Amino acid sequence: MTEKIDFENMVGSELLEYISFKDEFPNEAELAFYVFCDRYQRDILQKSEIQCSKFEYNEAIAFLAAKCTFDKVWNKAHTFSMEKANTKNIDKAILLWMYKILYTQILLFKERDTCAQPTEEEDLSLIESLDALVNVYAPENLEKQKELKENLSFLERVLQGLSLKHRIIYFTYLAYKPEKDKNIPRSVSNKLKEQLDLTQASIRVYRKDATDLVNNYINKVNGNK
Repeated sequence: MTEKIDFENMVGSELLEYISFKDEFPNEAELAFYVFCDRYQRDILQKSEIQCSKFEYNEAIAFLAAKCTFDKVWNKAHTFSMEKANTKNIDKAILLWMYKILYTQILLFKERDTCAQPTEEEDLSLIESLDALVNVYAPENLEKQKELKENLSFLERVLQGLSLKHRIIYFTYLAYKPEKDKNIPRSVSNKLKEQLDLTQASIRVYRKDATDLVNNYINKVNGNK
């Protein structure tokens, strides 16, 4: 059935219709979603970078907010309506609809420092590298992993002068940062202390060192633009 469907030449609203039937036709929905993401991801990422800059968020958060937006589209495809759009241009209508979703995801970062859905605590493990980090955000999707790694590659360059413990702590918090004013999951906190042989106070110092280095780099780059 899927071999007869030309998703590439479908208009965006038709792709959303297929995505909305993911329970009935999961294979077709996934193919439609892949084409949909490929078609609109550049616009959404650019918009995310612009909006995030207003909150002084870095490019890593902009990318993750864009990813969260597409995750929401997967579950909210049925809510799109051309009848409610203020334009007759389908692509423009879809982008305007997605911009609203994107802005909500960015606000989630402001409120709780994440927009990602929480992972089951028992499955959480320490994140020791950029490859492990992108696998958390794009499991079993090589194309998304490649794109995410390209966007976050600067982190490897910035953190290479720090110790392995610094990098593990930074990547782990970036992957599992919880709601604002709350700690990371207890299982992860315990693993950091046990496997790195550090106290919680030392972990905070290590994390601050890495975070300050990354933020200083981003501020320097933005200042030179």
